[in-house]
Amino acid sequence: MTKHSKMTEVRTVLISDVHLGSKHSQSKQCLEFLRSYSPERVYLVGDFIDGWRCNQGWHWSDECNEIIEHLEALIQQGTEVFYVPGNHDAFLRNEQSLEMLPGKFSDVRFANEFVFESKGGWRFLITHGDLFDMVETQAQWISKVTSFAYDSVLSANRLFNRLPTRRRKNPYGACATLKSLVKRVVMMLSGFEAAIMQHARDQNCDGVICGHIHTPAIVYSEEMLYCNTGDWVENCTGLVEHLDGSIRLESIYGSPRMLQLPTHPRLRRTNTSTRDRFATCR
Repeated sequence: MTKHSKMTEVRTVLISDVHLGSKHSQSKQCLEFLRSYSPERVYLVGDFIDGWRCNQGWHWSDECNEIIEHLEALIQQGTEVFYVPGNHDAFLRNEQSLEMLPGKFSDVRFANEFVFESKGGWRFLITHGDLFDMVETQAQWISKVTSFAYDSVLSANRLFNRLPTRRRKNPYGACATLKSLVKRVVMMLSGFEAAIMQHARDQNCDGVICGHIHTPAIVYSEEMLYCNTGDWVENCTGLVEHLDGSIRLESIYGSPRMLQLPTHPRLRRTNTSTRDRFATCR
C-alpha cells in the first residue's frame, strides 16, 4: 500500500462493531477512516465481522474486501493488529477457526482481552463487552431475535434518509438514538458497566475500552476511565491515540471528543517506556 498524502501518523487506532457482512455496515466510511491514519497499532474491538449474517442476509461488498486488504497492507508495513472477538464474531474464539484465516491475518493477535498502555502510562483493559452482558451470556437467543428485528428498523431509517433533504445526513441517525436508549436500560439492569469496570480494576487497569453497545463515549471519574469506541452501523466512530498521547473519539457525522490525560504517576515514578501487554484471557 502506498501511503496517502493525507495520512496522519498516530500511535493507536481502535474500532469496533464494523459488522462486515451486514448490509447495514457503513464499510465505505470505515475504509475512509482507516485510510486517513498511519498507525503503529490497530485494535479491532469485536464484531468486526458479522458472523450472525452468514446464513441470513449476508452482504459482502467491495469495501469489505478493501478493508481486509488495507489491514493486511498495514501488517506488511509493520503495524501490529490486535483482534478481540465479540458476540457476532465469537467463532474467532475457536482455535480451529483461526487456523483458516487467510494471508497476513495469521499475524493478527487474537484474545478475549488485552491490556493497552497509552503513551502517558494509563492502562486500559480492551475487551468487546459481551462477556459482561447477562443477556449475551445467559439468553443469547433474545439478542439474536432482537438483532434481526432491528434490521427492519435500520432499513426503514435508511429509506427515509434517501429523501433529497436528508442525503448528507447519517442514514441511521434516528436508529442510533433509539438503540442507545434501549441499550443503556439493558446494560443498567444487567450491571454491565459495574462488572466490566470491576474486572478492569482486578487487572490493575485505570480504565476500560470496549464496544458492544454501539454507544460512543468517553467518561472520566475519579476512580476509573470508561471509553466506548461506538460502531460503524449507526454512529461511525473510533478512538485514535495521537503521537502526543491525546486520545480522541473521532466521528464521521459529529464532533470529536478529546481525552487529554497527564502523565500517569506510575510512569513518572518508574520512567519506563510504554508498551502493550497481554492480559490473561477469560
